[in-house]
Amino acid sequence: MTLNAGTRIIYPNQGICVVVGKESKEVAGQKLNFITLRREIDGAVVMVPESKVESVGLRQLASSSEVDSVFSFLKGDSDKANLDWKQRARTNVERMSQGGLLGLAEVVKGLQVLSELRPLPTKEHELYDNARRLLVTEISAALSMSECDAEDTIDVALFPPGKARPKRTVEEFRKTLGDEDGLGAVDDFTDLDLASIPLEAEAAEVEMQVEVKVDLKPEPAGESPKKRGRPAKLAAAVKAKRGRPVKSAKDKS
Repeated sequence: MTLNAGTRIIYPNQGICVVVGKESKEVAGQKLNFITLRREIDGAVVMVPESKVESVGLRQLASSSEVDSVFSFLKGDSDKANLDWKQRARTNVERMSQGGLLGLAEVVKGLQVLSELRPLPTKEHELYDNARRLLVTEISAALSMSECDAEDTIDVALFPPGKARPKRTVEEFRKTLGDEDGLGAVDDFTDLDLASIPLEAEAAEVEMQVEVKVDLKPEPAGESPKKRGRPAKLAAAVKAKRGRPVKSAKDKS
């Protein structure tokens, strides 16, 4: 892969970048060579050490033949939807970083099929949107067409007019995977319905938040702590209970 100035390349999870040039910098007492890139979507500058070019997955733009293979994959029938969210997450991360254009298409189609069974969690919905955006921009650049046309072409491949993609029901997923609800594990707590919290739990929480106030005023001279601040009615009730006569205001006068 040539990394001359002006070359357009793909930075995984970042999109299309243009090579600006090469620079040498001293880092921690070592002189390192960097490839300076400018991201097309927002103009951000990214510097990648030459020794890390392969490990970060920098690659050339997909060829027209690779794009044809991707469209064939998107048009193909698929009844697979991985319900093991841990395995699905690891697989999708690898596809995004090392899978090339076909890897992006696999993420898009896999999550699309899954969304037909149940709504995607927030994080996976964001992953789907990101993979779809990267897929659209690369196909647009590879075929020299507008992104709007590229997105329409992808939609036609995913949803061919007059042809419904065969789907598997929840019951079929239960039989093959032994999943109780047929939807896989809950992997995103942002979708939790807070309205489902019992009222008893809310009452307990309110009770826990009751503040205890401490009176830090000095005690009046000659008055015991027990009598200080005692309401008149409460004092009368205590005396009456002990059999002591309760003096009224007229008796005191």
